[in-house]
Amino acid sequence: MIFHYNYQINIKRLVNIINYKKINILDFGCGKGLWPEKVTTTDKINKIILYDNEPNLIPLLKQKYKSKKFEINFSLDKILKKKNYNVIIFSSVIQYISHTNFNKLLKKLTNNNQTLIVISDIPFLPKFIEFILLPFFNIKRFFFVVKLIFSKKYKNMKYYVYDKKYFNPLKKKYKIKFVSNLHDLNKLRYAIILKPKNY
Repeated sequence: MIFHYNYQINIKRLVNIINYKKINILDFGCGKGLWPEKVTTTDKINKIILYDNEPNLIPLLKQKYKSKKFEINFSLDKILKKKNYNVIIFSSVIQYISHTNFNKLLKKLTNNNQTLIVISDIPFLPKFIEFILLPFFNIKRFFFVVKLIFSKKYKNMKYYVYDKKYFNPLKKKYKIKFVSNLHDLNKLRYAIILKPKNY
């Protein structure tokens, strides 16, 4: 189908980036889920906590992810109380968080100096310009976005771009590494790894 787009993260690259022996991930803003089935056979990944602020996604996620590796928890208060993760992933979600709110969120979610942060699919171009260029780089994703455009919810969502310079103030706390996108849109978006300085 022309509008079907299987949106997934590159597990192999992700695991190679993170050198913890056991990885416990908080997937913040998980949406409909971007984890392929093979993640259940990846020994290094111990647990993935799926969080989003859309409760209507819970039945879909429960149907999709039945492995014990997945914990579906849409209560941020409970997640913050446990804080049983050592990696936080923001995957194609940062564009819907304002710069001010993102800074506050980082402080809230980082439970100690050992929390590594992976932010992927970061847009640096205005939405309209990216849309014009999209068919030249990923035609499937282009048609997927075309479908979204007609969604009232999508139209009303605020959209923020993140120039690489935005992350400079975080150098006080983190070692910053820019990498190619962990998704299938390398030229128009990028990813960043924030490693605590004592990591």
